[in-house]
Amino acid sequence: MSSPADAIRWRDWNEESFLAAKQEEKRVLLTLTATWCHWCHVMDQTSYADPHVIELVNSRFIPVKVDVDRRPDISRRYNQGGFPSVAILDAQGRLIAGRVYTPPEQMAAFLEQGAGEQIEEVVAEPSVADGHGAPLANATAKGDRESTSNVVLERLRELYDPAYGGFAREPKQPPWEALRFILAVSGRSRDKSLLEMVVKTLDEMQEGLFDQNDQGFFRYSVARDWKVPHYEKMIVTNANLAGIYLEAYQATGRRTYKSAAMGAIDYLLSTLYDADRGAFYASQDAGEDYYRLPWKDRHDDLRPAIDRTFYSGWNALAAAALVKAYAVSGNPSHLKVAAQVLELLWRDAWHPAQGIAHVVGGSRDQPPVLDAHVQFLRASLAFYQATGDPEHLKRSTDIVRCIQDLFGAEDGGYYDTGDTSSPSAGRFPRDKPVLENSLLAEALIGLSCLTGQDEYTTLAADTLNTFHDVVPGSSYAGLRGSRRVEEDEEALFLPAGSAWGRAQDMLDCGPVHLVLVGSSSLPATRSLLKASLALLAPHGIVQPLDPERDQDRIASLGFPTGRAPSLYVCMGGICLAPITTPQEVRNLRSTRPWAVYR
Repeated sequence: MSSPADAIRWRDWNEESFLAAKQEEKRVLLTLTATWCHWCHVMDQTSYADPHVIELVNSRFIPVKVDVDRRPDISRRYNQGGFPSVAILDAQGRLIAGRVYTPPEQMAAFLEQGAGEQIEEVVAEPSVADGHGAPLANATAKGDRESTSNVVLERLRELYDPAYGGFAREPKQPPWEALRFILAVSGRSRDKSLLEMVVKTLDEMQEGLFDQNDQGFFRYSVARDWKVPHYEKMIVTNANLAGIYLEAYQATGRRTYKSAAMGAIDYLLSTLYDADRGAFYASQDAGEDYYRLPWKDRHDDLRPAIDRTFYSGWNALAAAALVKAYAVSGNPSHLKVAAQVLELLWRDAWHPAQGIAHVVGGSRDQPPVLDAHVQFLRASLAFYQATGDPEHLKRSTDIVRCIQDLFGAEDGGYYDTGDTSSPSAGRFPRDKPVLENSLLAEALIGLSCLTGQDEYTTLAADTLNTFHDVVPGSSYAGLRGSRRVEEDEEALFLPAGSAWGRAQDMLDCGPVHLVLVGSSSLPATRSLLKASLALLAPHGIVQPLDPERDQDRIASLGFPTGRAPSLYVCMGGICLAPITTPQEVRNLRSTRPWAVYR
């Protein structure tokens, strides 16, 4: 093995690296890695420590290493089917060849061929590492699509694994977007098979992916039955799974789901939360040797390492999960932490013109990322619904305005990054990702419901229509470019199509608007709010309105202000008779008035 002095001289992704490639007439060797990625560490210890590989890289390439969490824009364009991804680029950033994890001997051969002139002989390998398979073909041909979200639902039925839950065979990624979509549709229908899909998947995931000792969910399983996990733990995994398990608990009353959700929340708070900063770390390493030890032998000094980076979008996602936990459990500490996180993001990461920095306190040289803004918007809306604090509703409108300025495309939809003209931004055109656009559309419909401003619904409709001809078969509008296989591909669990389907369903059917009118100082108002937050209605939007603070909004909705605290359940342009007791709110779970409207 090599000594540190003989190691690969990795560079950052910037203009200087590509200028060096041009001046020295070399190609760029790009490796996409992550702190939590097991096979990335293996490749560092084997292939990138091999003397012959080191000599080839340093003498014939400009080597560039990118952390995929810090630069998701680069990752999404050059991902070759998993992590680590290895890509050979020309000096203009065009892909020549690529592959995933590669042992030393094969890596040397790949480099020798990739540095040569016969580039057409260099073929990208299919995905074999970190569990990413080939993409599925479009389920429906362009021009032959249904006008609703049914096409996505039918595709999920086709992919569903009745033996072990989830979608497709293996590897298995937790399909939170798909499950939330199915749960919303099942809330309006009498089709028990939909809820059975959700229940089967959650049961099997909990048994296979939940860490019974240290709590929290592992990232995914390489086995169809969920029982061979990859042991990394991500904030994004645990926040999203906490949310879907809480929704499933609301829908079914199964306490095991609440237990799993609170286990994920407890993991985030006990392991990834920095109380001094008021923010969450990014992830915890796989640490296979640690997790294979008997529980009694797991000592703190053996615990896997933690990536202590504060990512804005992931922190917003965690804040939204905590708001959901508060809504279900009523634990005020969850809401308190969510408030601290959102305040930190607003204070240390937000700029009214430049948006939210991808990394809290990070450099503004990196282009802004759409996902971080969408997650911040969703968390702010969730916090407003839980508290009625108008400041967070105002912030939501500010975030949307910034999203329009930074990411809006003239031909519809939103780009994944902001301005890419800066030298460090990229060397590629911007993408329009279905997932982030769909999550944004869903938030815009909610914002329209809360503000009464129809233009937000119009924006949502235009955004969803931009991707009408690409879902569920593709996660992006336009050409794939340098991507070989997308991370979290349709073949695994259809995340982008599911989010689009859910947002389209919300647009078609409208949200269930639960408007609470009552003084926030009254215990009766607080009791009604608590019951409303604990209720799962399809595409439910809760709006606490105080007669002293929110007179204009109450008047625009046409509700009286001089009576006892009352909850108005509105859907499809119709409002039910006012509800004045928490028990009446809880009764809605069994009567399901929304199951008959369309």
